[in-house]
Amino acid sequence: MALSCIPSSVLSSASCTENPAGVSNHLFAVPVEGLTIVANDEKNQYDITATGGSIQGYRIDYKANTGQVTSEDNGTAKGWSASATGRVEMNEDQMAHTSRILHNSDQYLYFIATGKKVVVDDATVSEYIVIGNENGETEWAVAGDTGAARTDDHGQTFTVTCAYQLYPLTKWYGVIEQADKD
Repeated sequence: MALSCIPSSVLSSASCTENPAGVSNHLFAVPVEGLTIVANDEKNQYDITATGGSIQGYRIDYKANTGQVTSEDNGTAKGWSASATGRVEMNEDQMAHTSRILHNSDQYLYFIATGKKVVVDDATVSEYIVIGNENGETEWAVAGDTGAARTDDHGQTFTVTCAYQLYPLTKWYGVIEQADKD
């Protein structure tokens, strides 16, 4: 029997750290090109390295308490589909431009920040939930709403989906540099 076919016990007492609901308030869209992406058979995570050394992505900030990641089973031995949503309320023009580019490509991985910091190999890094697989295979969609009254909620709600992932929640731990940062 292969190692990935042996389940582990899931015990509620195995961790005594906080486990709040929800995600943080930003994501990174990272081009797949130049990345080596390997699914870890021992943990629900990707091992990702970049050809140039550092992973770079385009940061999208969204309104607090609007981000969410969900997944759904595709059937026995067919993996999971996963999606992430959030609402961008500020800088809507830049969001519209960026959305057009992302909507026309499926060659990105989306790293949704959980807000947790962990220590890996003596370095403090961020925890991310990843939407996408080694081929990208993601779809970016946006719905916009101006609101009716001046005080109404408004903005653009994004949904990014991937129809096939190996885990219901796929994580990655590391540092992502903002690609277009001065």
